[in-house]
Amino acid sequence: MTTGNLGPLMEPHPPESSSDNEEETVSLAAGQEFSTDVQLTFCVMRRSCGLQDSALQEGVRTRLRIVESSGQEIAELFKDLSARLVSVHIERDCFSITFKTVEEIWKFSTYLALGHVARCLENFLFDQSFWLNEALVDDVEISVTLNQEHLATVYLGLLLQEGTFFAKALCPITNPDDDDLCIKKNDLVMVKNVGQDSFWEGMLLSSGRHDLVPVSAMQPLPYPFYQWFLKTYPGSAGSPSPGKCLFDHAIGKGTCVAVVDNNSKGTDELNFNKGEQLEIVGFLLSGLEWFVGRCVSSGKTGFVRTIHVKPESFKPLDTHLVFLSEEEKALLTMLDPSSEQCYDTLLNNLAKTDINTVYRLDKLVKSEFPDLKNKSQLEEISLDGFTESSMLERYEMVPTEHSPEQTDSKSQCSNKDITCLTFSSEDTFKEMDELEEDPKFFVDLNTWDTEDSEFFEPILTFLNEDHYVSHYQSLYDISFSFLNSTFYGFSEEGELVQYLENAREWAKKSRMNWALRRICFLLGRLCAKKVKFSQARVYFEESLGVPGCGFADTFLLTALYINLAAIYLKQNMKEKLEVILEKANSLFLCLPQHLFSSFNEFEVLQVVLRKAIMTSDMHLEARTCFLVMTLFLKLGRTEGALPFVERLQFLSLSISAQTTVSPVDLNWMLSTLYYDKYLPHMSLGSLRLASDQRRSLHATLQKVDRFIQNAIRLNAQWAGDNSPLPAQITIYLKQALAIASQSGDIQAQRDLCLSLVNVYQHYRVFDGAVEYAERAIETGRQINEEEAFKASLLLAWLLICNEQVEKASDILASLLKSLDETDSSTQRGVVHNLLAICLRKENRIKEAAGNLYWALKKSQETGNKRNQALTLANFGYLALSIRAYVLAEGYLLKSLQLFSELLDSSTDADHVQACLLLGQCYIETKRTEDGRLCYETALLIAMSARNLHSQLHAAKSLSCFYEKVLPRLGQCIIYYEHCVALSRQLKDKRLEGELLETLSKLYSSLKTEKACRKSLDYTKQSLRIFIDLGKKDKEAESWLQAGRIYYMIRENELVEMYLQAAIETAQRMNDSQFVMRMYEEAGDVFYKGNGHREAAIAFYRDGAVPLSRSTGDADSELRLINKLTELETNLKHYDDALQYATLAVRLSVSTGDQLKERIAFHRLASVHYSLQQYEMAENYYLKALSLSPLQCVKEARYFVKVYYRLGDLTLHKLEVRQTRLVTILCHIAFIFRSGSHVYVCTFFIFLFSMIDNLQIFLYCF
Repeated sequence: MTTGNLGPLMEPHPPESSSDNEEETVSLAAGQEFSTDVQLTFCVMRRSCGLQDSALQEGVRTRLRIVESSGQEIAELFKDLSARLVSVHIERDCFSITFKTVEEIWKFSTYLALGHVARCLENFLFDQSFWLNEALVDDVEISVTLNQEHLATVYLGLLLQEGTFFAKALCPITNPDDDDLCIKKNDLVMVKNVGQDSFWEGMLLSSGRHDLVPVSAMQPLPYPFYQWFLKTYPGSAGSPSPGKCLFDHAIGKGTCVAVVDNNSKGTDELNFNKGEQLEIVGFLLSGLEWFVGRCVSSGKTGFVRTIHVKPESFKPLDTHLVFLSEEEKALLTMLDPSSEQCYDTLLNNLAKTDINTVYRLDKLVKSEFPDLKNKSQLEEISLDGFTESSMLERYEMVPTEHSPEQTDSKSQCSNKDITCLTFSSEDTFKEMDELEEDPKFFVDLNTWDTEDSEFFEPILTFLNEDHYVSHYQSLYDISFSFLNSTFYGFSEEGELVQYLENAREWAKKSRMNWALRRICFLLGRLCAKKVKFSQARVYFEESLGVPGCGFADTFLLTALYINLAAIYLKQNMKEKLEVILEKANSLFLCLPQHLFSSFNEFEVLQVVLRKAIMTSDMHLEARTCFLVMTLFLKLGRTEGALPFVERLQFLSLSISAQTTVSPVDLNWMLSTLYYDKYLPHMSLGSLRLASDQRRSLHATLQKVDRFIQNAIRLNAQWAGDNSPLPAQITIYLKQALAIASQSGDIQAQRDLCLSLVNVYQHYRVFDGAVEYAERAIETGRQINEEEAFKASLLLAWLLICNEQVEKASDILASLLKSLDETDSSTQRGVVHNLLAICLRKENRIKEAAGNLYWALKKSQETGNKRNQALTLANFGYLALSIRAYVLAEGYLLKSLQLFSELLDSSTDADHVQACLLLGQCYIETKRTEDGRLCYETALLIAMSARNLHSQLHAAKSLSCFYEKVLPRLGQCIIYYEHCVALSRQLKDKRLEGELLETLSKLYSSLKTEKACRKSLDYTKQSLRIFIDLGKKDKEAESWLQAGRIYYMIRENELVEMYLQAAIETAQRMNDSQFVMRMYEEAGDVFYKGNGHREAAIAFYRDGAVPLSRSTGDADSELRLINKLTELETNLKHYDDALQYATLAVRLSVSTGDQLKERIAFHRLASVHYSLQQYEMAENYYLKALSLSPLQCVKEARYFVKVYYRLGDLTLHKLEVRQTRLVTILCHIAFIFRSGSHVYVCTFFIFLFSMIDNLQIFLYCF
């Protein structure tokens, strides 16, 4: 059976070398059945104690139940994570996911290792209130785990399923029949399953030779990234180096000592004697054969073989800077250098508030459905360029050339909002004088055949510097900028080539070697650009062969070696490649801040990366990935760069885990790349992980901007002008505030505080809003009094919303006093309006009316109709609160007239509220039709404004109107159904469940089968919601309601099942009173019905009564015993009924309530009557009559019925009639003395109407 061995797929810290330990491998037979489902377990943990937070874990389960019902959102999340969701096991706290391809498992395992999976789940599962609690955000995280061995098994199974994959030789393999095929340990082999038990077909990557290889000697490459890379970029991998390096560390710098004499005549190689000290130029990578060294004694620089030296003053970098220079590390963390003005605009929009210019409506503070407009002034959040189409346009417009003329800040902002990953050459050459222009040379086509050298003297002199100067940058960079910046006057590149050919000849004649070398290099570049590689190779070889010290211009030497090696690779010139490839690698990887000159350099990097895979050299792999990533990003190929950025981040985490140094943070770059790929979940997850290495306000505001863009992609409702933002934005706003505080930026502090106030205010976390409003006042004072005044007004409004009226009144009074010496009518009016709201809440009506008068007067002075309308509406509400309906109507009508004249859509919510207030006024004065018209008008206005919250408020008002004021069940149902639709648009599951519950009760009250079926459907919908929300009380009531409906439609087999489910749900709450109520209501279903009434007895007797006794609830026990008495009597179980009736009498006496005693005695008498125990019945009837006087008409009816029964007993059932008649007459006499004569007369009228036998009437009289 064919098997394969594989180490763990993703390890916390990948090993630096391959391991032969069989205990750490997994195996799988080809064709063997295996499950591709993987269980991903999540747990909400506290960082401070390392324990699970049970409350938050339950909250996460609730959130999962909600999203699982639709399934779309959670599936989209795992789609972003490159996994296929199979199922969600909420109670087991895990997801079942699967993979169909190696690519899927590669991406998911990468996201898991980088921490993106956990962060994405946090963003998705934690509710808005969590993100507003700073202590929780800092201390809580979601930890995800899975079975790594099973994941590795799935990975191996998918490799076998795909057929062809890559493996590493675990030991040397020789073929006696073919001496050329000799596989060394760690060689890379592409293997294919050919159906044999113990052999695979293998192709050695170093030679391309094919043969059968033993399965036991092959280990599939453990990281899916390797499989992807080798399959996507096929090529030769070379063989491991035969020599042994004397360095223990993978990467470092410093000095070393020669261990051999070196007197090589190789190009640019350094000659030295044994024992000489050599300085390492750049880095020394022990995985490479060469490095660049400088002889301390001679000062010369050249190539040095790594095996020819040993460390002396060697500083290993694998424990310090990891695998990058400080400059390269800073380059990686560089964020988008966009214009500051753009983010100032963003901050201004986030902090925007109209509290100092627009009045507030009193009623909105108490509204059950708060309006967003008056709570959060997050207007115009979506900045220019927030739309997806414009983002894509900016992406396509990323320049490949960096022209110094592009200095306009607005164009920079628009072109760099999204793609912030291109690396300009200015980042590499910091020493370049930006004010000095590069020299330009005219390509004179008439001088091609001239014999006068003076025509070429300027260009030759310019190119003949024996060292690198900054003007040469354009000659070497990948954008070919020299075509525009250095030469001009030619119409096509062929003319420039001819001009350079002529210059080349003159350089030879003039023996200007450096000019010749650079001209040949330029000619080679132009030929390679036209894919004329053979011609380009000739020019590069000529350039490299020009005498001179190549290291005087390291950038030119590097470009020559790498471009030539790339061409040798393309043309498969192995002999020539062997001479320069390793030297090219040392220039490429050992010298920091490499300047790319061609995309063909990627060919060389592929070879190096294959070598790193083969040798398991993480530092070499990391540095190679860094260069590949930089090259791709420089060319704007962000999709091609992404796998290498992810791999580099993983390697950085793995290497830094072995040291005390923080890893290189590429999460901001990943967030941008994921955003470009339209993976909003991934982009937000990376953003959460991104650190503030630059610690600049501008960088943090970029995070805020990126968060907003991704939030809009995930939920379009965040894009509205008046829509608030997710609470998670507070994380980045607080980061920005901390940086602004450290830098002393007062304006930014004020704006950030106001932004935080707006978010906290929307989510009604007023304590947090008040805290930041107070900070806004402090910073505002340092700017000017106007800013402090605005922040103080906002604080007062927040205190009003939080019912801290006294503090708000004090603040407003001081603000009003501060305006005495100013002429600001608008601000004075705003203060008077807010002060009036405070005073009304304190029931100081006259003072409130006075402030409203001044508010109205100030708004009239400024001509602000909106403020006038709001003041009149507040006047109307004030009058309505003291039931001055005429005044209220007048003010509200004037307010509505002004609202109707306003065209500003921002007033629609206030307009709706004013209509609802007027409707309330009409209803309280019994003008129901006018009230209905106002409510319907309010709904129409809200619908035209597309304001969901206002629509919900108006529709709820109409539902209540048709339910209570003008009962019309059909209309009531219509509006409740509209409320349900609105709650679904708002994604408010709690509200949706409550509305569905109400709808169910309304439909069931119609008592038709069709209506009951509809009621049952709504009940089951609400039941699912309450289960998802974890609302056990509501869930139990929904189970009960469903059972009640099944009873109504006579599906008896389901009734008890649903009722038992209700009781079992209630029992999980550990609330005895609630469980008792559920038992009683379950019994009431049968008790109040027409069939199977005996089924109620078990619910009362076995459930409710014992619970009432255990809780000491005597009233409930008495009520239940009375119900049992009646049931047993109706069922003619008189002996059982007598026991319950006797118990009821004892319980009623203990309550001391005469009415309850009378009921108990009457029931006991009735039971004795049914048992034909007439004397006992007569006694208890008389006892019942003696417990209450005749005080009302209902009592008169009761007395008549009882006396009728007594008369019947006396005349027909009992003996000694005369004595018993005397007793009855004594009772009647008692009625004459103690009762009202009206009720006594009524008694006799009822008595006479019921007695057909005059003899009985006379006896009674």
